[in-house]
Amino acid sequence: MPARGSVSVALVLTARTAALLAASPQTDEGVRLFDERRLSECRATLEAAAHRDPSDARAAYFLGRALMAQDELEAAIPWLEKAVALDSGSSEKQQYLGRCLGFLAVRASFLKQASLAPKIRRAFERAVELDPDNVEARLDLLEYYVQAPGIMGGSREKAQMQIAEIARRDPMRGYRAVGRIADHEKQFDVALGEYAKAARQYPAALEPALWASNVGVARKNYQISFDALEGFLARNPENLPACYHLGRVAALSGQRLDEGEKCLTRYLAYEPAKNEPQHPQARAYLGQIFEKKGDRQAAKAAYEAALKLDASLKDAKDGLKRVS
Repeated sequence: MPARGSVSVALVLTARTAALLAASPQTDEGVRLFDERRLSECRATLEAAAHRDPSDARAAYFLGRALMAQDELEAAIPWLEKAVALDSGSSEKQQYLGRCLGFLAVRASFLKQASLAPKIRRAFERAVELDPDNVEARLDLLEYYVQAPGIMGGSREKAQMQIAEIARRDPMRGYRAVGRIADHEKQFDVALGEYAKAARQYPAALEPALWASNVGVARKNYQISFDALEGFLARNPENLPACYHLGRVAALSGQRLDEGEKCLTRYLAYEPAKNEPQHPQARAYLGQIFEKKGDRQAAKAAYEAALKLDASLKDAKDGLKRVS
């Protein structure tokens, strides 16, 4: 017969698990809207769910994520902190709290950064402690160790330790980890070399092409971006998310606009998965392409279509102001 203490502990754990897993139809609907990037509707739905049940960690978490996606970082943080408090064993929730704090720190004064830094580091370190196989959290922690000054807990030695752990668990993202340090140190050719190795070893994976493309976008050397994405599409011609990203680079650069228009139009005939770029942003980039081609009427229609799907989309709002 089990001891009384073990029975009571089991009951507490069972009750806690049941509370965390309890399905709220309103929360489910809010998460569905979040996945579809219908962020304004998502927020209203999740706010109602969170106020109806203050113990709903999932509603608080996705409400925080929605606010993050709308760039309302200070409003997002209390919801993410609440989600972490309600579900302290969730690596993912800790990770996104760290990300939100980190995005806020990038814009903050040095004094504000100093106050945020311990919270960011603790969130990422705790995410890794809770799930050592959460490679994305390890990459976030690596970024922290690389970017933060030593007085705030930055450490190249700790960054190198994370590289080893990432590569052991996910060899492809091991190349990403090495490349991120090289990128931070402005050794761009080294970073691109790492991403090229990953692309050769994992020819069906889009991520290495995106890593290289982002280096090109950040440096405004868009040929790097086009080469990486076109090389991937030559191997994987039916990969529609890659087509979206090529259209994005065309919109941002003002180059290869006809090709970018074709790519984004093709993407809009595709139903993306929840972890893939959604149609509102694709329509906003299409609007940018039309705008740069001098077709204000088509640009206006594209921006309006984007806002009809996601009324909070800043790129589309700004674009519509320019062409109206």
